[in-house]
Amino acid sequence: MVTGVPQSTPGKTVKTNGLVAIAGLALQACATTAPSPRQDTAVRMFVPFGPGRVLQPGVSIAERLDGRCFAESVSSEARPDAWRCMAGNRILDPCFEGTVEGRTTLACAQSPWESTVVLLALTEPLPARRAGRLSPNDGRPWALELDDGSRCTLLGGATGAVAGMRVNYGCEGGHASVIGDVDRRPSRWKVFVIPRDGVTMEQRRVRAAWY
Repeated sequence: MVTGVPQSTPGKTVKTNGLVAIAGLALQACATTAPSPRQDTAVRMFVPFGPGRVLQPGVSIAERLDGRCFAESVSSEARPDAWRCMAGNRILDPCFEGTVEGRTTLACAQSPWESTVVLLALTEPLPARRAGRLSPNDGRPWALELDDGSRCTLLGGATGAVAGMRVNYGCEGGHASVIGDVDRRPSRWKVFVIPRDGVTMEQRRVRAAWY
């Protein structure tokens, strides 16, 4: 132990040879903290077909069907390669363009979190597209992951309205719905969410958006 130096008490100052020693808690107060990284909403795209419009190796095929596509996708409205199709009486949306065995083929998926698709072989050519079709990152995302981990997909066709806004997304398990459009002004996007059995709609942050 060094003698002749007054012992400091945490949180207090003591004078030593005319100098001021800042002790304990005071030093902690001066410590700098690195700023936390920004948590922007992650923007992702579901891509069953890779370069050359070839089916990706990790994609699993649940069914192979024949059918036709009659309109641009309602569920993935921002994708120029997405269609609304039919096999028999079954509606498939979204279905993404690609090539299998030299033929234009559609990979139809229920959600971007699943790697299993239905392959649709066309019985007639794809319809002509509208002028001014949206491109990725425009329009409404196909699916959202909220800050609590809830996963919600865009609802096609007629839905309902809450507080004058369309019910746009249904969440897994039917426990909640996303109401109105996505607020993209902040770096972490926001949406209004209403629980199935609640009377209060709250604004939630969007962790990730899929197109």
